[in-house]
Amino acid sequence: MTSLMSATEPTPSPSGKLHQEQQPPRHKLVATSYPAMAAILERWSPRSFADRPVEPEKLLSMFEAARLAPSAHNTQPARFIVGCQGAGIGYDRLFRCLSTGNQLWAHSARVLILAAAIRTRLSQREAEPVPYPHCMHDLGLAVMSLILQAQSVGLFCHPMAGFDPEQARREFEIPPLFEPMVVIAAGYLGAPESLPPDLRQREESPRTRRPLSELVFGDTWGQSLWQLDLSEAESA
Repeated sequence: MTSLMSATEPTPSPSGKLHQEQQPPRHKLVATSYPAMAAILERWSPRSFADRPVEPEKLLSMFEAARLAPSAHNTQPARFIVGCQGAGIGYDRLFRCLSTGNQLWAHSARVLILAAAIRTRLSQREAEPVPYPHCMHDLGLAVMSLILQAQSVGLFCHPMAGFDPEQARREFEIPPLFEPMVVIAAGYLGAPESLPPDLRQREESPRTRRPLSELVFGDTWGQSLWQLDLSEAESA
């Protein structure tokens, strides 16, 4: 039986799959060694967004996907504040919370989303609130589900750590138990020509990722999984 992985990590394919035809450059496919879902392969974080409104049903489908994400004890810690250009004042409030660098381009996104997480959960054993150290992990699962759903309906997202969480707390009166963690720009993909020269260069540069051999270990930390004979695992 053929081993799942060879003794050495295979050379990544620049097309995103081992035998995939070349895709349009705006997909910015990263080189991969093994197949992955199309929504994951084609996901990237643009800074240029089109001047096109996001349909409500597509926007709400993103939060439906986030709601279905797994979480410890089904706590579902994620909460979202949504700002849409031209609807209410939430968009302007969120935009004011962004760092100066992010404000340079995020104004083109039709939707801004603040994602927060609750920091405690109700213990089923003790029947009282207890610390919830995995809340950020679970928020990340919900945010990634949101992003992949957006990708599947033709939208793009750009998560931003560059914002003032305390200003967001004040602007939206966020309760103390919740921690504002990330702001996400969302919308349809725009033209890189709309960006300042330095940001356009970053927009059009290739995506890069560390090789699997630096990320996935076997018997001990730092030992590449590719040093093991995984054919033994197949026959176990």
